[in-house]
Amino acid sequence: MGNKIVYKGVAWRHFDDNSETVVSYLQKSYKFHDLDIEDVSAGPQQPKVDFYKEYLFSVFHFPDYHSDQDRIHVVELDVFLGSDFLITITKGKSNRLDDLYANIEQDKELREEMMGQGAAFFLYKIINMLTDTCWPIVRKISTQIADVEEDIYSEDTHKGTVWQISLIRRNLIRLKRILNPQQLVIGTLVTTDKPYLKKELGVYFDDIQDTLNRMQAITGGYFDAMNTLHNVNESLISQRTNEVIKLLTVISVALLPMTLLTGFYGMNVEGLPFAQHPIMVWVIFIALFSFILILLGIFRKRDWL
Repeated sequence: MGNKIVYKGVAWRHFDDNSETVVSYLQKSYKFHDLDIEDVSAGPQQPKVDFYKEYLFSVFHFPDYHSDQDRIHVVELDVFLGSDFLITITKGKSNRLDDLYANIEQDKELREEMMGQGAAFFLYKIINMLTDTCWPIVRKISTQIADVEEDIYSEDTHKGTVWQISLIRRNLIRLKRILNPQQLVIGTLVTTDKPYLKKELGVYFDDIQDTLNRMQAITGGYFDAMNTLHNVNESLISQRTNEVIKLLTVISVALLPMTLLTGFYGMNVEGLPFAQHPIMVWVIFIALFSFILILLGIFRKRDWL
């Protein structure tokens, strides 16, 4: 049942889903606590670690960037660790774990590197590998922020820029929601001293925690930068809107005398001034046109146009 590799007394069994068949197998083959089995069979769980006499059960979250959607999705990894076994169950597709299993199965040197120092050290190697996969996502977001900044300050802002800002902020929020609980779980493993997880391994998990701290700091900086860019973009959009409104207002004011005149002479009333002198129509239009030009000149001089 599932994929299994045994090396130097360490058995790794990997499941790429949490189907009823997998859950039933775990219940029948191992003496895991019912609450842990329930967490595996249920939907997404928050990162955590539970310690028992013979094993630990832990939940980890890792980001997975979907390029087709430009969005970060969460891959959950449920782990059972004992003195001589490691069981991993993924909720969500994890190509890295599938590839790792295939490579360990075929490569003896990699198998020695990953599994040669016991189950707990093997868990560290897996978590460290999956944590490092976050860096390309962080760099991807950095590139997107730089592109948005270039669009804003090059006055190439459009509706797509607003959408891109919202998308990046959403990804940063999701990334922070992944990193924060993960730090607490790894911090717990740093100080653990159990028969299946010796205290000497704390220095290795502390290295993962340092990586998470750096990612958290960088993500926080990106979040502040996106808030600033969002405010700048909103200010530029407001300014452009005000410019359009100002231009429309100037045009309306400039045409107001013409509108007043046409409305006045459009009334069906006898005895209007110059109504019987057709040439005066052109004189009046020339006078109004001159007045409009003078008015626009005044607006221009006062920087209203």
